[in-house]
Amino acid sequence: MSAREKILDTALKLFNDKGTAAVSTNHIAEAAGISPGNLYYHFRNKEEIIRELFQRLNTTWETYQPLPQDRAPIINDLEAVIKSNYQIIWQYRFAYRELVALLRQDAELRANFLAVRQRGYEGFHQLLHTFSDAGAIRLPDDPQIANELQEICWLISEFWLTSLEVNGRKVNEAEMQRGVNLIRRVIQPYLA
Repeated sequence: MSAREKILDTALKLFNDKGTAAVSTNHIAEAAGISPGNLYYHFRNKEEIIRELFQRLNTTWETYQPLPQDRAPIINDLEAVIKSNYQIIWQYRFAYRELVALLRQDAELRANFLAVRQRGYEGFHQLLHTFSDAGAIRLPDDPQIANELQEICWLISEFWLTSLEVNGRKVNEAEMQRGVNLIRRVIQPYLA
């Protein structure tokens, strides 16, 4: 593993455990077992590290293949998609817990994130229609209601961790499963 990758892996763990505000570049260097100078050779500051971690997250989303390629999707595939989505969110939980603050602090990060988010939202729209075309779900006939269903699922997914934080709940895998259950509950009336 390269020093750069070690820095990113270490930063991800620290940010997930403690939040970005509580972690300095010195903390990251110490935890990675490198000198601060070595860290600064790879990254000028903590914001660059955060941007690179968001890029990793974006790459994960862009290379994510949620559906089987050899058959039409079935309802169990929808469950797998929801769970996989939350596993990715769990892996980069600092980004979702601190999303609004991080995007406010860094215009470059915000612009990149919003572009990726828009592609993701469009991909989610296509995903729901793929399940509908395969007969696994019945989307509402009214396009506005179908779009609202999509938006509700997206909002639960994207802001579930923030909701946990605001309510003072522990951010752990059991609570992540509750987020999966909420999306399942929203989709339940539309299952074929």
